[in-house]
Amino acid sequence: MANQPGDSAPDGSPTPRWRILIVDDEESVRSLAKACIHHGLGPHHEPLEAAGGEEAIAIAEREHPDLVLLDIRMPGLDGFEVCRRLKSSPHTRDIPVLFLTALGRDQDVAQGLDRGGEAYVVKPFNAVTLAAQISELLAPPDEHRG
Repeated sequence: MANQPGDSAPDGSPTPRWRILIVDDEESVRSLAKACIHHGLGPHHEPLEAAGGEEAIAIAEREHPDLVLLDIRMPGLDGFEVCRRLKSSPHTRDIPVLFLTALGRDQDVAQGLDRGGEAYVVKPFNAVTLAAQISELLAPPDEHRG
């Protein structure tokens, strides 16, 4: 089982907090995602929020979060383009992207993964499923389940 943020490492030092960038043009979805993360993973994370693609890229470049939860349908840059830009930048290419979107067709999922996304969760989402996907993406490589 992965250490949770705030747990102590074997040497007694605290584990780092997870910084999760939540990108959605709807504030209610960002709030719901924050609540699901808080209840599913515990309060030991630092949520960052962006309401659009340009803002998300700027925050990711500046803050280098541990994970990006990314909607697809947003004004301006859509989530596919945001992911492509994040994955093409040497400063952000290693940040995992989890698409969190209402677009659930097979072709949407395939496009999201082709653009570099590591996971895809369809809205409306189940809090347990979202927390499990986030935990899997943030687990150390040796703790990932095959």
